[in-house]
Amino acid sequence: MTVTTSDLAWGAALTAWVAFVTLKLSNWVAEKTSIYVARKVIHILGGGVVAVLAPFVFSSPLIVIVMSYILTVYLIAQRLRKKEMGWFMEKGNLGEVYFTFSYGTVLALMWALEPNYWTTKDVYIPLIPIYFMSFGDGVTGIIRNYVYKRRVKGLWGSLGMLAVCVPIGYYYFGLIGMIAGILATALELSNVIDDNVAVTFGTFAYLLLAVKYL
Repeated sequence: MTVTTSDLAWGAALTAWVAFVTLKLSNWVAEKTSIYVARKVIHILGGGVVAVLAPFVFSSPLIVIVMSYILTVYLIAQRLRKKEMGWFMEKGNLGEVYFTFSYGTVLALMWALEPNYWTTKDVYIPLIPIYFMSFGDGVTGIIRNYVYKRRVKGLWGSLGMLAVCVPIGYYYFGLIGMIAGILATALELSNVIDDNVAVTFGTFAYLLLAVKYL
């Protein structure tokens, strides 16, 4: 495996983009709206944009995995040092840590299971769960913020997530993908464990089994 000059250039550019979204844009959004909306903007414009571009601009998942783990460590360090970035980090809510950790881990797991997946359609087995969490959960959070005026699970938010996730799943994997979109919505609504973990790993496990082994 070789890391190309293009990989490094795109890695630097997308790192700068995520830094801008996280440190500047989301801060502005929080001032105009709420912390909750700012978090979802990071999901969509940070994690989502990188996930969409990644298979087209990187020769392997390595740079994205490394970026996600570096960001995870950075976010944990900020909490340990009591220097939370208050416009999107909430005390007692480690959602942003779970998001970045899950992001890199599903890519790494798929790489371990299928070393050449990045150059095949199987690349979307781990990417679709990231799309669900970035775009689907992002939209549902924004809807809930404006409909219910507080952070709460609710029907309209779930319908918004369903409307985003089902077409994404169908586009890449037909009926199997549609079911994954429904599963993502159910896992987000269940609230048994953090949805960043439940949606990402739950739909990844389903897609892996359904696409590769059933």
